[in-house]
Amino acid sequence: MSQLVTGAPAERRAPGRFQLGWDVALRLGLLSIVIILAIVFTLTAPGFLSAQNLENNERQMAVIGILAIGETFVIITAGIDLSVGSMLGFSGILAALALGHGMPIPLAIVGVLVIATLLGLFSGVLIDTASLPPFIVTLGMLGILRGFTQIFGNGQQIAFGNSPFTDFAANNFLGIPQLFWVLVVIALVAAYLLHCTRRGRHVFAIGSNLEGARRAGINVRAMTFLVYGVSALLAGIAGVLLTARQAQGDPNAGTGYELDAIAAAVLGGASLFGARGSILGTFLGVLLVQILTNGLNLLNFDPQVARIAEGALLILFVYIDHWRKRRLATA
Repeated sequence: MSQLVTGAPAERRAPGRFQLGWDVALRLGLLSIVIILAIVFTLTAPGFLSAQNLENNERQMAVIGILAIGETFVIITAGIDLSVGSMLGFSGILAALALGHGMPIPLAIVGVLVIATLLGLFSGVLIDTASLPPFIVTLGMLGILRGFTQIFGNGQQIAFGNSPFTDFAANNFLGIPQLFWVLVVIALVAAYLLHCTRRGRHVFAIGSNLEGARRAGINVRAMTFLVYGVSALLAGIAGVLLTARQAQGDPNAGTGYELDAIAAAVLGGASLFGARGSILGTFLGVLLVQILTNGLNLLNFDPQVARIAEGALLILFVYIDHWRKRRLATA
């Protein structure tokens, strides 16, 4: 019981040597794959290390990375959020509509993020209070949000003109895109909340043993609301940033991004069985997905080839995690 009070995953009761070795091997293996891919694409893909290509990668990483961080919180609780891509598109359309009608930028951004967060909390309510599976609830939200996005946008892109909003997305700070700095700040805050606070330990405890966490006095309901609210909030931020980068609202924005976010979190070590995950690992997962996608695009592969590779890696890592879980159970 004391393990759950501190939020430590139940797996930590297994032999520490195997667990530590697994964590080190995972990080080193993931980093090795990233380095190998970077070397291969540097040698074979024209312009891979050009300043423009690196900046484009950093801006794209900012959007996917913010989505993946929110997804990490949910996955650690043994949940899933399939609606993050649609939430991104929905938030982007709302931001474009608000700005197009002359709403002040701060008010438009805050309004969009409040709506996104409330929708995420609503998903958490359905999952906890109504005891509905996260897969079903977020899959339903995926369809609902995508439908509203198309209706609000009338199936067309919505322009709102240049402004400090778009300038922010286009400019650099210290030679690095400002969008990437947003990802860095969010990652640092998320890492602190997840790994250095009591509520963060509670997130791990819920993923380890839901009923045990409840008996240990953890407010499981509030924490469920929290993680889905955080996931939706970060998806809203990603949508606002992507809209600023494109200088228009796109009703098709974020389509398929839920796969990228889930894949990045899982490739970074987050377990779909719950109680495992880290922001650093997720960041490495995002880096892997982005390098793979960008490198294949530069080599003129069909964009769907990157999807195939990403899906195959996702299945492989889930299989390895399943093997790890069985190995720990018999250790």
